[in-house]
Amino acid sequence: MPKKQNTAAKRARAAARSGAKYTTALRTTVGSLPPHLPVVDEDALTDGERLVVEGLRALAAAGGMLPLRVVTPEQDVIEAERRAKADGRRPRWQRWAVVEAAVDGYVLREVLHGPNGSEYHPANRAPRVPVPVRTGDDAVTVVALPQWAREDHGWWVWAHTGWLVEAPGRIVDPPQTFAPSAELCWEVAVWLDLSWENGQVLGEDYAGGVSAWQTVGWCATREDARLIARSYTAHRGPYARADVLQHGPDLGYASLVRDSYVRSLDAPERPRPGAVPGPRPVSPDRAEIPEPVWRGGETNPPTSSLVVWTGTGWRTLVWTGWQTSSIAAAIGVGAGGAFAWAESWGPRHPDRDLHDWTQEGRELCARFPDPTYAERSVLIDAERAAQETALVAVLADRGGMTREEAVVRLERGGAEYRQLLDVGQAVICRALHTARRALPAGPERTAVRHAIDDLMYRHVLPASAERVAGAQLDTEIEATRSPAVTAWCRRAVAEYVAPVADPVAAGVEGFRPQDQRHRADA
Repeated sequence: MPKKQNTAAKRARAAARSGAKYTTALRTTVGSLPPHLPVVDEDALTDGERLVVEGLRALAAAGGMLPLRVVTPEQDVIEAERRAKADGRRPRWQRWAVVEAAVDGYVLREVLHGPNGSEYHPANRAPRVPVPVRTGDDAVTVVALPQWAREDHGWWVWAHTGWLVEAPGRIVDPPQTFAPSAELCWEVAVWLDLSWENGQVLGEDYAGGVSAWQTVGWCATREDARLIARSYTAHRGPYARADVLQHGPDLGYASLVRDSYVRSLDAPERPRPGAVPGPRPVSPDRAEIPEPVWRGGETNPPTSSLVVWTGTGWRTLVWTGWQTSSIAAAIGVGAGGAFAWAESWGPRHPDRDLHDWTQEGRELCARFPDPTYAERSVLIDAERAAQETALVAVLADRGGMTREEAVVRLERGGAEYRQLLDVGQAVICRALHTARRALPAGPERTAVRHAIDDLMYRHVLPASAERVAGAQLDTEIEATRSPAVTAWCRRAVAEYVAPVADPVAAGVEGFRPQDQRHRADA
């Protein structure tokens, strides 16, 4: 036993004599290991078990990989592989094994079912295996891990910690992946540690997923990726390690870990950013945040993006798969954080209620920090005021009048006149929707979607608006809509596209005598 480890053990035994548990006292002397990992109590071992522990400690102290022998799998595994080979399929999603310790290394036997299929539970723990770990001071500490190991991209790792069976103490590196776009060569990957809070063991305390790597997002620069990776490990949480990986400009390059950040055992709680004084900046236009060019064959690209306010404008920080809220919380968007304001933008699926998931452009999904009720009211009122201003502007432009005259016309026409304009706008929108649905997914269909948005929110007319609206009305079935309704729709389109000079003489809805009398009676 190395001298420093001997000293730590002596302190632990002294604490035990004063009433503390030996393993608890010894655990406090090892500052570089997670606190929930139990240290092997060598005083309670038999002579044979102590010989195994000493042999493993000597191998770890010498450096290098620990020997690992893979023996014949269980009969269930052999039978499953035989049936799978006959059927031409893969027998299982995850390869599992049980590990036994020996004086000269480990013996690994593959099993068909992992911890979730075991008979162990909190009152009946699975056998523990001694695992020697070299700590930061070059001492070797032997911890007791559950016997379960799993395959992780060609390596056998301890299921409880993610350490390589042959080199314990460090989480296995992230798996090789491919960048979804040549513009996004920097990946942020984090190790999700499911046992971080109370040391729960898979198959004994809970059933379900295992601790594993997951991709947080993809960045265009190394600085952005570093910022996110540091943020994930700077505070207490389930992320034990975060890596920044560099990918090549094409699929012929292997990814390389350039930066690695490990969560400190005494990491502080994540603070909640305060409110930012001052008004929130106006959201970016859709032209300011285009999607990257995804690689051919990419079936599930990370189409969600976190857009941050730099003080002078908006820029995209990271592309991810619906993890923008977690990233915003990690980097601390708000007062005192990396950025004061941020927004989440995601793919737009306007026909999802029809189970059509064709993407047509992008849409705003969330704002950070979360707007207050008062701020939401201000945003809604501002949007309504902008639409009213746009309506007055186009009415004045199309009718050859001033904006003051357009405002007076809307006031005199009342609700009936506004309803007529809404119907005209809706008929044109319906015609554009018919044309859009007939197009395949692509730039043309998205362009029609944008034309619909411009018409609905800015009252911008598409080319040949009256003609396409008339064609739409011509194709609609008169059996479900009377000729009088169709004629009313045509009048509405004509008034919306080109307002008449004298609405009273033309008998436009809202300016007819009966409309005036109805408002007077009301």
